[in-house]
Amino acid sequence: MSTINIFHLYPEHLNLYGDRGNILALVRRGEWHNITVNVHPVHPGEAVDLDRCDLLFMGGGQDLEQRLVAQDLQSRLSELTRAIEKGLVILAICGSYQLLGRQYITSQGESIPGLGLLDFYTEGGSKRMIGN
Repeated sequence: MSTINIFHLYPEHLNLYGDRGNILALVRRGEWHNITVNVHPVHPGEAVDLDRCDLLFMGGGQDLEQRLVAQDLQSRLSELTRAIEKGLVILAICGSYQLLGRQYITSQGESIPGLGLLDFYTEGGSKRMIGN
């Protein structure tokens, strides 16, 4: 039986859209294919060994939560870059995807620095873009 290690980055902060449900779906799909899925929650400031990570999962978060984790993400930039260059797969939802870019500009004009791993930035508008 194969094993996959999913590191769930900041589950208490980035869980806006029921992202624990995304984790449950990944675990269930693994079970269907006789793959053991180990989920490792990663909290701000916690040391992790990304060499043991097969999938880095990052959920959605509002502006406040993105501000709270942005600094911790910055402290992980070199290890994330190194892991990505070695083939790390990332599934980033909503606000965590925004933090992979250069910056996120809130609807109030505040800039939340991103990691710059991807060459884009996002801007919040007066109308939220949610739904199907």
